[in-house]
Amino acid sequence: MVQQNVTTIGGVPQTLFQTIQSYGIDPAPLFEQVGLNTPTPNSNQDRVQSVALQKLWRMAEQVTQDDGFGIRFTAHSNPMTLHGLGFSWIASNTLLDAFNRLVRYYRLISTAGEVVLEEQEATYCVWYKLPVGKGIAAPASLDAAMALFVQLCRFTKGAQFSPSRVELHRNTPKNREAFTDFFNCEITFNGEENRLYFSKEVLREPLPSANEELARVNDQVVIDYLKVHDKADVLSQIRAIVIDLMPSGTPSQDDVAKLLHVSTRTLQRKLAEKHTSFKAILEGIRQELATSYLKGAERSIAEVTYLLGFTEPSNFSRSFKQWTGETPNEYRARHISS
Repeated sequence: MVQQNVTTIGGVPQTLFQTIQSYGIDPAPLFEQVGLNTPTPNSNQDRVQSVALQKLWRMAEQVTQDDGFGIRFTAHSNPMTLHGLGFSWIASNTLLDAFNRLVRYYRLISTAGEVVLEEQEATYCVWYKLPVGKGIAAPASLDAAMALFVQLCRFTKGAQFSPSRVELHRNTPKNREAFTDFFNCEITFNGEENRLYFSKEVLREPLPSANEELARVNDQVVIDYLKVHDKADVLSQIRAIVIDLMPSGTPSQDDVAKLLHVSTRTLQRKLAEKHTSFKAILEGIRQELATSYLKGAERSIAEVTYLLGFTEPSNFSRSFKQWTGETPNEYRARHISS
């Protein structure tokens, strides 16, 4: 069963409301029946209970008599559906960067399940994993998630963009045409999982909408949102605190534990349960932000050093070369000239 404390971003019921309306059906009674408020223009930042939302997905498919309802949902979606994550996606350097953001910040969309990005021999596989068996989650909600991931790509790559292959866990739909028309590629129904496959070359191509500064700003919007709304996600909490503290110097594990109101030992245990450590998180954040900052020319090396909590540019340069094999100046010159 879907857990009672699982929540979903308010942009999803907003878009559901519009999708139901597109069939000429009044969505308000359906929302009232499952105990959800009628969405307002400002409710995209709210959280709604996923149990009620799953009931709504099933009712929507029943009243519209369309098992392609989840695909139609994407026609009414836009980057605002996903709050700051939608905008940081648009501003990403590549679709690979964008999918990595989706993996990292998926809990903004829903606190159920996860998105996994797997590198294979010739492709990247985006795997949408849920902690429930087949038939528990409404098929339309899974269809919408998979289609929305593709629609996000089309916001940046154009309407003709398609995956190389799609695998869906759902049974073969009656409205199969809605799926084939939308995905425009080979589709496997009754699959083992919900997966999208993309060529490596396509995901690594630079995006015309790339804007490092805008991406970083919206990443912070997402981090701040999760800090408030997702207390259960210790990694998001730590990430937000570390980024806040870094300009004042290298944050310590003790500092972060105090701000989380837990003991250092408790923090270590929670991280061990996530198969990571404070050192790994700190290094990962520094490397991620360093490469992001240095792809543009807005900040000097000295400023980047300060923002990442290093005391000396020489210490930062040494760490950066360990991460990338290049000095900060070499890395910046290569990316600005490309």
